[in-house]
Amino acid sequence: MKVRYNPAVGIVMLVLGAVCLFLGLWLIALGEFSPAVFPGILVTVLGILYLVRPYFWVMASTIEVVAPMGPAKRRYPFQTLAVEGGRFYAVSADGTRKKVPVSRWMANSADWTAVTELATQH
Repeated sequence: MKVRYNPAVGIVMLVLGAVCLFLGLWLIALGEFSPAVFPGILVTVLGILYLVRPYFWVMASTIEVVAPMGPAKRRYPFQTLAVEGGRFYAVSADGTRKKVPVSRWMANSADWTAVTELATQH
């Protein structure tokens, strides 16, 4: 099951990056160099990526957290998936728990609810 980023986060980043980029380019057009162009480009690209890339995948026995940029992925194998206080914990067969580094506010609310319901059914 794919869990997407919260679209509000992507839109805010996209707008802030576009404003920063616009102001930086405007200063360049007026004859002054502004380094604000570079963070503007970066934040704009991150906003676009947050709107099109998945946040993480939940498979039968693994949660795979995808990096916003690049091919990097982190895998968290689990026997059962526990949900406590808005956090996911990968519980192995021997009972050890590992907190999965995903946050509820960064995830699409419908996707988060679906994964939470799936985890509490098992």
